[in-house]
Amino acid sequence: MAGDSGRPSAKTMLLLGAKVVVSIGLFVWLFRRIDWSQAAPTIEHARFEWLAAALALMLASNLVGSYQWSRLLRGAGIDLPLWKVSAYYHVGLFFNNFLPANVGGDFARIVDATRSGGSRASAFSTVLLDRMIGTVTLAGLAVVTSLPVVDHFHLGVVYAGLLVIFGASAFLLWAIFHPRLLSSVERLLARVGLGRLKPALDELADRLQGFRHQRRLFMELFIVALCVQVMRIGVHVLTARALGLVVPTAYFFLFVPLLAVIVSLPISLNGIGVREAAGIQLFGLVGLAPGNAFSLQFTTYLVAVAVSLIGGVVFLVRIPHRRSEARSSRRLPE
Repeated sequence: MAGDSGRPSAKTMLLLGAKVVVSIGLFVWLFRRIDWSQAAPTIEHARFEWLAAALALMLASNLVGSYQWSRLLRGAGIDLPLWKVSAYYHVGLFFNNFLPANVGGDFARIVDATRSGGSRASAFSTVLLDRMIGTVTLAGLAVVTSLPVVDHFHLGVVYAGLLVIFGASAFLLWAIFHPRLLSSVERLLARVGLGRLKPALDELADRLQGFRHQRRLFMELFIVALCVQVMRIGVHVLTARALGLVVPTAYFFLFVPLLAVIVSLPISLNGIGVREAAGIQLFGLVGLAPGNAFSLQFTTYLVAVAVSLIGGVVFLVRIPHRRSEARSSRRLPE
């Protein structure tokens, strides 16, 4: 939590510092393990047409993700055109990639949805559910695709952890719709001096309850989220083609969901270092050299970052409009 002055607390800074240390430590390990005479040419001689296809597919997956969020917004009574939802979604992706914590984009989406006529609780409920649906779908996909080869690749411990993550995320998604659990949360917050959050939590619970009986909507959104994840596996496949790496497509369906779950764990700075180290370990199981595995993961990450720059452009373009709105609001009589 931030202090009264709005600055990050000592605990927040300590956690951020720990993540930076993890990312730096992993990159030190990577630099010692990778044959850079092998990795650098792989990236330098990437084929543009396949990279362009990877960029296009990543953009398409983001647009489908925007649709997923727009359905939740509509369910919460926030009716925005899809193009505007997509713009806000990409701004969120931009901040997730360029801020130290990957929740900055979620905050930006909440602020934008609130400015567009929704209450803060309504906007927060849509972003929370969007995150939870994505997490459950991703973890569930990883559980299914990894199961057939757990023994073959000796991934028993990793798979057990994956089951824990899937079970925990599914339980949390179920739990946020049950008001009995909310009272327990409120009592816990009161004990640690945060009882003032009760009105906000009550409002959030009311908004979430509005989604509780929309089963058809959630079935649709799980299918949409699955499409997003499959498209992002396709981005890895196209990037490998661009780099001239020969890896059977089936292995991408095996490793990419597992990689995505590992990278989503809040143990490094935006997944930097973890993404590349885990990629080297997993793709190394099927014979991909460390330098090539690093090139694959790092280039795929750059593809995602490049597409998220759309959000940065949108954010910059909107600055004059927001300043004009701020001046207009100051001129209004009280």
